[in-house]
Amino acid sequence: MINLLVYVMSFANFVFYPLVIGTIIAVIIEQILRQVGNAYDPVAVAKVDVAMRVRKYLYRQAWTFNLIWFGAYFILIFFVKPGQSAMPDMIWDGR
Repeated sequence: MINLLVYVMSFANFVFYPLVIGTIIAVIIEQILRQVGNAYDPVAVAKVDVAMRVRKYLYRQAWTFNLIWFGAYFILIFFVKPGQSAMPDMIWDGR
């Protein structure tokens, strides 16, 4: 079970950063298309719509994998927490 959680966390970590980078690139592309395009041109509006859908998809996927990572992390902390430690065998004799 612990190996599975570590594997899931590694995969989520591996996927998260490219999704964030893709989201930033999609935001830049969307802003460029908004500045260059005309609001009354259906082709320009369609291009902005596609760029906006790609940005939203990448943003949602980044959040999903981030939440998966945190969920696996907290489950892993719960499973791996150390047991109760024994009391040391030292008795203070008052000296």
